[in-house]
Amino acid sequence: MSIFKYKALDQQGQEQKGRVEAANVSEANGLLRSRGLNILSIEISGIETKPQDVLRTVFKHLQIKRYTAPKASDKVILFQQLSLMLRSGNTLIQGLQVCSQMTEKRALQRALINMLVKIQAGNSFATAVEAQGSMFPPVASKLIASAEASGELQPTLDRLADNLERSATIKKQFNSAMIYPSILFLISCAVFMGLALKIVPKFATMLEGKSQELPAITQAMLDISSWMIDYGAFLFGSIGIGIFSILVAYTTDPGKAAIDRVLLNLPIVGTSIRTSGMAQMGWTMSMLLSSGLTVLESLRVVGSIMDNLRLARCFEHAGQEILSGRSLAIGLHQSHIPVMVQHMTGIGERSGELEHVMKELGIFYQRQAEERIKGMIAMIEPAMTLIVGGMVAFVYIGFFKAMIQVSAG
Repeated sequence: MSIFKYKALDQQGQEQKGRVEAANVSEANGLLRSRGLNILSIEISGIETKPQDVLRTVFKHLQIKRYTAPKASDKVILFQQLSLMLRSGNTLIQGLQVCSQMTEKRALQRALINMLVKIQAGNSFATAVEAQGSMFPPVASKLIASAEASGELQPTLDRLADNLERSATIKKQFNSAMIYPSILFLISCAVFMGLALKIVPKFATMLEGKSQELPAITQAMLDISSWMIDYGAFLFGSIGIGIFSILVAYTTDPGKAAIDRVLLNLPIVGTSIRTSGMAQMGWTMSMLLSSGLTVLESLRVVGSIMDNLRLARCFEHAGQEILSGRSLAIGLHQSHIPVMVQHMTGIGERSGELEHVMKELGIFYQRQAEERIKGMIAMIEPAMTLIVGGMVAFVYIGFFKAMIQVSAG
């Protein structure tokens, strides 16, 4: 980072002088324009900085969270702050300037500066948001474009923040539900490997020279340990290659579609994914329809924000059915779309209250998603506990029986 000395004119035409910290001249120009300044000159400053300022700057830039990718919560806070700025009477430019100064994430700050530059160059807010690529979800630019046309930007930003927060909550609940069983599974594998490769071989050495026939469970334990020592590296190497291959395949559209289809067909996980997807679809469709977007445009946005590619293609297919002249209810008549969604969509279309029906579906399926995730945790926790306990009990009983038989002569 460098310190740049500048001269500029503010919005009242008064000359301003000062210094700004930036990586290069281009970034310094962007920062100054975001403050509403017209630059007259800018150059690298040769003036020494105070020691306390140097330390403050060093500590500021040593914070790891500044360089991590913005989370959904960061974007929720951004849209909430921007809505508050507009509600307080500030202009969009002023709101973006303040938000760019308050955000801690470096990538998000750069995106806001780029948006300010584009807006000041005559582009719309929606165009500036869309130009940031994957920084913001597609639903953001679509909603903002509709809000700019209707003049309801502030309430739309509130709805957008609420929608992002709901989507993030559903994903967080699902991910949290998978963390605990994953940790238990890894612990059980580590326990089993430790027993099979370290403890059992020592026990086998101790039993050498004993002419007695060992109990069946003890012999089975020794055989498993011997097999793991001989072929364990091959087994875990194959598992590692398999996992790596799945991860690589997941980065391609055909691979992701195939894996997502398998996940949807799993007994417990698939139901949770489908329920979460329907909750996200309901909230998003309701918000988009209330903002003035057509059903077809709303379906395209919903398909673009779905994490599961198989569900996304279901909504893309529904859009194609609408283009063919069919209703949304018929378009949603697919295997991975719940019958309730198909039925309620038909009611909403006939009554002219599709927006309200979608909102109710979002509420219903969000509650269902929460209940299913709780149920999944309730089922997985005892199952994993039994697995870990079963491994330990198998080894313990094998030890115990062998020791009794040896001590009995």
